[in-house]
Amino acid sequence: MDLGIKDKVALVTGGSGIGVGSHTCRTLAAEGARVAVTYRSNEAAAKNLVHDIERAGGRAMAVAYDLESPDVIDECVDAVVSAWGSVDILVANAMSPPAPLATTPFDTLPRDDVRRRVRTDLESTLFTVQRVIPLMASAGWGRVVLVSSLGCERGWAGDAPFETAAGATKAALLGVARSLGVEYGRRGVLTNVVTPGGILNEQLERVLTKERLEVLQSRIASGRFSTPQEVARCIAYLASAANGNICGENVHVDGGS
Repeated sequence: MDLGIKDKVALVTGGSGIGVGSHTCRTLAAEGARVAVTYRSNEAAAKNLVHDIERAGGRAMAVAYDLESPDVIDECVDAVVSAWGSVDILVANAMSPPAPLATTPFDTLPRDDVRRRVRTDLESTLFTVQRVIPLMASAGWGRVVLVSSLGCERGWAGDAPFETAAGATKAALLGVARSLGVEYGRRGVLTNVVTPGGILNEQLERVLTKERLEVLQSRIASGRFSTPQEVARCIAYLASAANGNICGENVHVDGGS
């Protein structure tokens, strides 16, 4: 299927890691989009991904992006617009590292940590959308995909306590998507949420025991966890011209969890 995004400019936050973000960058680039790969600290990983995309015939650039700095967010968008003229697609995938919160029960979690999680994860998405959506509306075409987590819907208490704080920010994304859909849908900008279920990776294996992983997998209708590539393909479709009228929806990629 031709997704109709050749030469479109895509900004993917959280794009330089080894999971959904990097696979989304590769998928969009393979469809002909120009992809801005963001990084916070690991510039080398972002540049390696850019190199891989370019070696495969795609176009990409690495751009600094900091969840905690509105100024850096502005500079990121400015750099992409300066290089390629606009931002047509936003995939908001970045979130704060869970490590400091993962071993702390919510009732003992310092309020500053809760505040930081909400401020950085939710505000950074809102600030990025604020910068790019006027460009999309002016062009009469745009796609925004906000990446959530099944944990905020199911609750992972006891398995990954950090999801209690992070879940608040992720659950808010659906309200953001539906409000943006109402406000900008008639101007050609479609906003949706993609909610992945369990994705078996190093992070999940660190947080959960082998026994717990087996229990969780047994509850999935398809009998297995999703892959990052499967989530990336869903994101790419919603971010494309092939998606003609899906707006304000929460699309699960969870194997029927």
